[in-house]
Amino acid sequence: MPGQAPPPVPPQAPGAPSAWSQPVPAGGPGNGGPGGGRSRVWLIGGAAALAVAVVVGVVIATSGGDDDKGDTAAKKPGGVTEPKGPEAPPKGKTFTKVPKGCELIKPSTIEKIAPGAKCTPGLMDDKDLASMITRMPKWDHPGYGGDYQSLDVSLLVSPTAKSKYDIDKRVTMKERGPTHEVTDSRPVKGIGEEAFVVHAVDDSLTWVTVLVREGNASVRTGFVYSQETSDRTPKQTEDDAITAARDVLASLS
Repeated sequence: MPGQAPPPVPPQAPGAPSAWSQPVPAGGPGNGGPGGGRSRVWLIGGAAALAVAVVVGVVIATSGGDDDKGDTAAKKPGGVTEPKGPEAPPKGKTFTKVPKGCELIKPSTIEKIAPGAKCTPGLMDDKDLASMITRMPKWDHPGYGGDYQSLDVSLLVSPTAKSKYDIDKRVTMKERGPTHEVTDSRPVKGIGEEAFVVHAVDDSLTWVTVLVREGNASVRTGFVYSQETSDRTPKQTEDDAITAARDVLASLS
């Protein structure tokens, strides 16, 4: 929520090495020295905060706040301005029931696309509002060792779903640091009313983000993994992110 700092991440007990583990430490291979470590902390640790910021941005943008072009107020004859009304409900399906965040993706799917990963609920997963329902769970491995991989989901069910989808698309297309580069972006067919995928790299990390909108639901599924030690491919990761998004949509009613 605006003005509320996220709680500290609880310490995790050491465990067996796994592909679903913690980020590569600062100064490690592909980190580019001490500065690279700080870059990974911002990029990976800031993903959840970025998702919250997008939801907050949607609320502000659709409640009459100024956008980039300052055109949220319509001018009447004579120069009098009048605020625009609330966003029109999106066409298509209208979802009203949403499971808990960690139930958005089937356990069998997680075992296939992210074996051994454990789910952590998002900050707003139990705070449904009358105007919107949000879920932001994340799947990773609770232990240390091995290369870094993570899967996160951001779901908004609201009349403002179209706005969130558009904002997610713009934000995901932007480079997030001096070594972060978008390598591919294109529409995806066969899922939702509209869908888009973005591939990006940051030294040793690869990011694959799939965005989908179906009616009043906007879904973002994102994988990040270490390309130096993982046997994943961008195509496989894109397919897995789409599979996760399909599960999320199928869980809604």
